[in-house]
Amino acid sequence: MGEREKPRFQEWKCVICGAPVVEGQRFAWIPGKGYAHLECLLDRVREAFDGRIPGDVAALLEAEEAIAYAITRLKQARWLAVDRSIVEEIDEERRRIEGVAARNAKKLLDLLEEHGVVV
Repeated sequence: MGEREKPRFQEWKCVICGAPVVEGQRFAWIPGKGYAHLECLLDRVREAFDGRIPGDVAALLEAEEAIAYAITRLKQARWLAVDRSIVEEIDEERRRIEGVAARNAKKLLDLLEEHGVVV
């Protein structure tokens, strides 16, 4: 078996704290703005609602966290795979879930805006 390709991680700047967001960390996409650490987003929302987050907002935040975890785990699984067809299958599933993440993030931000919260 030959030497395996090493993972290359993209890096962005968190739109909330300004620190690097490194691929492999749990992060959220903020439509029209960029990427944010999931923890920064959660902190911003908690602060905006003074710790009393409405149920629908909390539900979408919970979904965002679960989706981010799934994407992170699929990226890890991709680097374990040896067979090219398995790598491609995992990549396809990750892209599908990234689409779900984008739709969830849009719903979340729309709902936050309805509550007067700007991220």
